[in-house]
Amino acid sequence: MNYTHGSLENHIMNVVWALEEDNQDINICVNTVLERMNGNGSTRAYTTVKTVMDRLVNKELLTRYKVGKKFCYKSTSSRMQMGKLAIQKLASQYFRNDLGSLAQTVEKEFNQAL
Repeated sequence: MNYTHGSLENHIMNVVWALEEDNQDINICVNTVLERMNGNGSTRAYTTVKTVMDRLVNKELLTRYKVGKKFCYKSTSSRMQMGKLAIQKLASQYFRNDLGSLAQTVEKEFNQAL
């Protein structure tokens, strides 16, 4: 599973997770994601969103299945699971797996931002 993704991929994943959190049984199609994304002031093309969602399938972050004539998508991991993996990767890459050092750095940066 490839955990690296760009800002549009991240935006789409956040939309998918939000939709799943709102309704576990929802069939999430490209149009559903597009409506949610375009409702926030941006305008994305259907083909762009579909292409990126298919890339997320290739990265094993989404699965694709058919409902009637439409393809729908589902996340392979929850937002919480992906967050934990990202923290573990960050700790491994930059903090020698020392979560305490990572936490101290985050706390320091947070306090400086205030």
